[in-house]
Amino acid sequence: MKFSDRLASLNRLQQSRGFKIVASCVVVALCIAAVLAYSVTFASRASESIITPDSLPLTDPRADADGSPPVPRPELDATERIVNDILGTKQSIGAVTVGVTIFGLLAIMVVWLGLGLSYLALALLGVALAVVCIAAGRGADLGIAAAGLVGLFAAFAALMQALRLAFAGSGPVMAVARLVLAEAMRMKVSIIFIILVVLGLCILPITMDQTQPLRYRVQSFLQFSTAGSFWLIAILVLSFCVSTVTLEQRDKIIWQTMTKPVKPWEYILGKWLGVSSLAAALLVVSATGIFAFTEYLRAQPAVNEKEAFVASAGEGITEDRLILETQVLTARTVVRPEPLRLNEEQFQKNIEARIRAEMAAAEATITSPEVLRAMRQEVSEKVEESLRKEVQIEYRAIPPGGQRTYRFLGLGAARDSNRPLIFRFKFDSGSNRPDEQFRVTFSFTGTDLRVQPVTLGQFQSIPVSPIVVDSEGGVTVGVINGDRVRMVANPSDIVFSPNAMEISYSSGGFRTNFFKCIAVLWLKLAFLAMLAIFASTFLSFPVACLVAFAVFLAAEGATFISNALENYSTEDHDGKTLILQTVVAKIAEVVSGAFRVYSDLRPTARIVDGLALSWMEMAGGIIVLSGATLVLFAGAVYIFRRRELATYSGH
Repeated sequence: MKFSDRLASLNRLQQSRGFKIVASCVVVALCIAAVLAYSVTFASRASESIITPDSLPLTDPRADADGSPPVPRPELDATERIVNDILGTKQSIGAVTVGVTIFGLLAIMVVWLGLGLSYLALALLGVALAVVCIAAGRGADLGIAAAGLVGLFAAFAALMQALRLAFAGSGPVMAVARLVLAEAMRMKVSIIFIILVVLGLCILPITMDQTQPLRYRVQSFLQFSTAGSFWLIAILVLSFCVSTVTLEQRDKIIWQTMTKPVKPWEYILGKWLGVSSLAAALLVVSATGIFAFTEYLRAQPAVNEKEAFVASAGEGITEDRLILETQVLTARTVVRPEPLRLNEEQFQKNIEARIRAEMAAAEATITSPEVLRAMRQEVSEKVEESLRKEVQIEYRAIPPGGQRTYRFLGLGAARDSNRPLIFRFKFDSGSNRPDEQFRVTFSFTGTDLRVQPVTLGQFQSIPVSPIVVDSEGGVTVGVINGDRVRMVANPSDIVFSPNAMEISYSSGGFRTNFFKCIAVLWLKLAFLAMLAIFASTFLSFPVACLVAFAVFLAAEGATFISNALENYSTEDHDGKTLILQTVVAKIAEVVSGAFRVYSDLRPTARIVDGLALSWMEMAGGIIVLSGATLVLFAGAVYIFRRRELATYSGH
């Protein structure tokens, strides 16, 4: 029998119903066996006790020789719970069960697509490449990357096949969506972008500097892989949407569609559905690769570890591992200090005194009561806003040797958690000289003073035991501008911006938060697809590209624009309004306000910084972006109805 005949016979076998049923049962049995085997292994390790050493990052690092009191027993107990919880992530049955379940579902999908034997051969090829790379002395990283490359391309091919079957139904919408997918696979540009996404994900892990702390490597990978994948897919979505609509109009291909019983809304919906599905397939492949390689990096030894989760010095946990598990691979909720509560009666008196001082000259020269009343109203609003800002700025400034107390509320859920609170801050002083280091003293509720060396102009963090949370769910933090133990003050004031001091706590797991952020990324891509289609309904290819990409960049940079406006002055030193700067500021305010919800979701930043995306925030983003997508859809349908897209000339 010829080789081609054998391949044809194997293809018929994997397409048969009996093979699909048997293969599905085998996949389910293997998944159950894998989970049971891991559960037995986990149970044998779960009984191992973990003793917390005195050198843990959460305990007071001072030696007993300086007369400091011993660490309280409640703090040691809380620290031990934290360490046990972090070390337990290495042996999480839940995580393994979820991973095996996802793999099993994907395998069953491949089997019922009639590709069971084909993908089994691809899996063996990937394993063979990994073994060859390791045997050739290229290292396990290159072998994992090679296997990942095969796996991700295979996953993308399977998803595209599944989408073709999903759009195999009758009706104009399904037909247009099916043609969009076929067109995307024919275009060289689309293939290049797809290859770039997959190659980038597989190459990034092996380019990480192995001498860097593990937390930096994981954060760098998450930053470049998530942002890079999203931007590449977004560029593909925008360019492909514009081309598939505008070029069909330019080349009169749309005549063949619109002369059939295809309504404008069906045509536009089909285009959007096809492009959004392509973006979803690419995003699923990217998310799978990012998640798998992140877990692979997570299993690498951190600084001062002889193997993953095992400290070189013995039992306990290293600082690198602690930061990775509590600040990066987690979902933290951030709480900022309460603003200064003002004595409103005294504050209003100060406002009136300031207004009288500023109106004195005007009252001496202006006689019209209406003009004076309007001027007083304008000055009153300006003075109140300025004075409130000055008071809060002064509250965030600490003179040399001075002390300020800040109150953080809403931390009740963190009190009984098995994860530490993270106190994060950034202090500025003068020009933030890089060769100058301050010593700042902190005190937390119910704990001793802690003196911390501070590098100016850079964020730093301190892990704090959850026992500092009081019965009201708050934490009081005292900040002294100097070393209170040595009684030495720093040479100048220290100040911090409104977002430069916070306390965060773990309110969820990294995995759930990761997939929520990926869902938001797809929601953004779906909005961008409809935006590009809308622009393409009445603009030429270059102009539609310009509009679509300009809106995309404005939406992505809305938060940056909003933050920049805080330091953008529209007045000169004499208080006179600068017209050009005022116009620029107003335009920037409109742009940042229009895309505030889109930009504030920040899914990539949340993944990288370990910040939680709450269900309320996610729901708000879904409502706003879905509403904007529907508005653009309605606008595109209206424009298409008004245009003569397929006029028969008689020639």
